[in-house]
Amino acid sequence: QDSGCSVVFSSRGTLGAMSEPVKKLILREIDCRGLRSADFLTKNDVYVVFKVGTRKVKTKYISGGGKNVKFKDVLELTVSDADLEAGIDVTVWDYDVGPDPDDLLGVGKLTQLTTLKEHPDQKRQFDTKLMYKGKHRGDCT
Repeated sequence: QDSGCSVVFSSRGTLGAMSEPVKKLILREIDCRGLRSADFLTKNDVYVVFKVGTRKVKTKYISGGGKNVKFKDVLELTVSDADLEAGIDVTVWDYDVGPDPDDLLGVGKLTQLTTLKEHPDQKRQFDTKLMYKGKHRGDCT
């Protein structure tokens, strides 16, 4: 089974005041590779946040996930055509317990999502390079 983000559309309902059709985006088989190490003595406790506009969803964190992590989470995100054109922001984090904030591992963007409208019920895979402080710090599919 290939890793990546699979996408299924449902065109029911409306989003916002413009009555634009909404689609249900299903994200699954999320795979992060080559992540930077944020913790000195332990492995990364990784989670991923997907954001479009003001809406966001995130995976559960994987304790001790390290640099290469596969998530079993199935996430749903409601999107419009404008959201598909703008793309989906992806941030990968290292969860930290206690008062310290979580460590950012990398930032990317899923783009070219408008191709999903051509075959709405077909599973697709999208990739993004993860950047941190201007350097390539991993990949997410």
